[in-house]
Amino acid sequence: MMMPSQDKFYDSRGYSPTPFEELKTQLAYLKSKQLSETATMKLLSILKMLAQMHVFLGIIMVVMSALADYISSRINTVRFHGLLEVCSFYFVVMGIVALLGAASYRRGLVIATVVMSIHAILILVPGIVIVSSFDIHFFKHECYGACDWHLLSASLPDNSRCQILCGEIVDGHHKSMMTRLGTDYRLDAGIIGLAGAELLVAIASLVVSSRIICCEVIPDPPAVEMEPLNSEGKEMIEISTQ
Repeated sequence: MMMPSQDKFYDSRGYSPTPFEELKTQLAYLKSKQLSETATMKLLSILKMLAQMHVFLGIIMVVMSALADYISSRINTVRFHGLLEVCSFYFVVMGIVALLGAASYRRGLVIATVVMSIHAILILVPGIVIVSSFDIHFFKHECYGACDWHLLSASLPDNSRCQILCGEIVDGHHKSMMTRLGTDYRLDAGIIGLAGAELLVAIASLVVSSRIICCEVIPDPPAVEMEPLNSEGKEMIEISTQ
């Protein structure tokens, strides 16, 4: 009977390490790595540039989200007001934290950048893409909705009912009784594009910040200044060559 090789999953006692133990081993390996001060300064410069991109993208997304809410209120459509603004403002705060961490090299701020980058990658960016995609779909197909309760209420009543109609089946009577869903697709498409760019920047920030945290910094060797030879030293060199 063939047994699995020991260098893959099992040791000599047949023990299989858990994923948590494997993660600890990987972190210990990263901590054993060393970076020179010059390499660390380069990583901090890259993190500073990424932080500025976070702030820039976040501000643009806040403006576009607020504009989408304003247009939605003017044409009386339903969308999740304020959700995209909160996520976009989080990107601005993350950029400020990363900028302060890169400028002062405070370990706590760099760790906060790692945590906020994970939030942006796993929660905020997917949430923005999903909500904006629904807005585009509803607006493009001319969807109307109606519920027994307000669409933006905090709690749902018992035995409630909602109805969404799209396309040609929506007549004038339905339009008078129901509410238009979605927002102009051009704004939502721009927000999705910016969210994709923010995702790439967040991944880069996560990699750079993790590299700064896990690696030990060693000082650069001091520069050795070469002093010119005096006349006696030159005569000694000439004698030895002769």
